[in-house]
Amino acid sequence: MPLLFCLILLCGSTAAAEDKPSGQFELGGRTTASLFNSESAAGYGTGGQFRIRFLESLNSEWFADYITNDVKTLGMREDAHIGWSVMFYPFAQPYTVGAFTPYLLAGHCFDYTRIVRYSDRGGEERLSSAVQAGLGTHYHLNDRFNLSLSAQYMLHLGNDIHASANAGALTIQKANHAFEGHLLMTFSLNYRVGNLW
Repeated sequence: MPLLFCLILLCGSTAAAEDKPSGQFELGGRTTASLFNSESAAGYGTGGQFRIRFLESLNSEWFADYITNDVKTLGMREDAHIGWSVMFYPFAQPYTVGAFTPYLLAGHCFDYTRIVRYSDRGGEERLSSAVQAGLGTHYHLNDRFNLSLSAQYMLHLGNDIHASANAGALTIQKANHAFEGHLLMTFSLNYRVGNLW
């Protein structure tokens, strides 16, 4: 925590250079909905992120999420993501209050998934990685704060964990196929701290 505070102070001291897009550093909090996963029930979670902008048209987002959802009312699924995305702005424009800035994004993450039964707390877990791609937009509230909304499809590159219900019992097993995906909708509030360079 002290390291984060020092980083914020260091970045804040470069406020005079903020009109330059490259080097911008932002901190944000996010909430995420996971849709169309194998359990059919939507998952919801929260997390945080920071952004480092390399060029006027190229930004990066480094994030962590924790998402939970119900599994057929008999168990719970937990997903944790730690990853990054590259954000490309096809319509380069200055940071304008009250304006939208659309972007394309693509990236990679490492994830942890666990499904457990409510009855005996037994279940399965996996560690894997995933790739994601999608689109989004920023809405600039003022010269420091922006709201961002994105939609991206995440494809997991590891064995799926499959849950099925039969006669009130939940069966959980790892599937042999290598791909499982879901749609992530992310809403975030971000604060532009300053410039790193």
